[in-house]
Order: sequence, then C-alpha cells, then structure tokens
Amino acid sequence: DIKHQHQKSRGSSGINAEYGVHGEGNVKIRTKNGNSELEFKPAKLSDKGTCTCSAEGQGTTDSVDIQVGGVENEVTITPKVTELTCKQGDASRCVIEFDVTSTIGDPGANDVKFWKLKDGELDEKSSSSKEGNTFSRVFGQWKKPSRSGQYVVVVTVKGKTYQSEPVTLTVLPKD
Repeated sequence: DIKHQHQKSRGSSGINAEYGVHGEGNVKIRTKNGNSELEFKPAKLSDKGTCTCSAEGQGTTDSVDIQVGGVENEVTITPKVTELTCKQGDASRCVIEFDVTSTIGDPGANDVKFWKLKDGELDEKSSSSKEGNTFSRVFGQWKKPSRSGQYVVVVTVKGKTYQSEPVTLTVLPKD
C-alpha cells in the first residue's frame, strides 16, 4: 500500500493517490501496477520549479525532489476547437483550424501540413491554407464519414518540426 504525494514548491497542491489518476489543473499523477508518473499536460512555463515525490510503505517513508525545468516554446500550435462534427452532404463549412505562432520565423502554408492519424501515427498528409497566423484544412467534397478521425498539424520552421495535439473530426453520414 504505497501513497504518493506531489507538492510544488511555488504553491501547495498536495495530492494523495493509491491508484488511478489524480491531480489538479494541468498536473496529473497516474498510478498503475505500483508505478507512478507525474504528467504536465499541457506543460506551462509556470510549472517550472521543484516537485517532491513522497512514498509511504509499511514502516518506511522516502522522498525525492524533482526539478522541473522549462523554456518558452519557439513554436506554439493552438487548435481553434478540439472536436468538430460535420455532416456529409451539408453545405456548411467543415474546416479544422490551428493558430501557429513562432519566435524563430514565420511559417508559410508549405511549412504546415495536416495529417490524419492512424493508430496514433502520422498516416495521410494534406496541405493547408494560411490566413494570418491561422492554418486550415477544408473538407468540401471530401466530407465523408471515412474522413472521421484525429488530425494534427506538423509545422517545420528553420529545419525543426513541431506537432500539435490532435483535433477529432466526426463526419456524420447523409440522412
């Protein structure tokens, strides 16, 4: 019977967990089969600091300080929505959009590719269009139920690649 505790030095957000997923805000502790993982999702620069992991067993305790570092992202990719539902045959727009900001260069439409994921891996690539810092992928005549799935963008700036979190697209069949 092991208990884990997470406490940030910049604030006190004590969390005890015997199993499952516990946490506050973007910080989660996942415990499974006697192992625990500390997860920051999404990671924020404000998460930088010291975390203390404590374990208590029968008649024994132990702890370790973990330094959490971080620097500001060079490229930030933010989806306009994380889930999108469209209907086959409907005339309304069906478009996935991401805002991309960069401190190391201005990516163009050729630098940003949309990918459909299959089993969590990049599978089908398509191009994007750009308006300001917004990159989009429109599903006009391709708005079919078979296009449903998770989509990410991969941005390449100065030879470095950055991948977004996925957006889930659901295309409902015609009536």
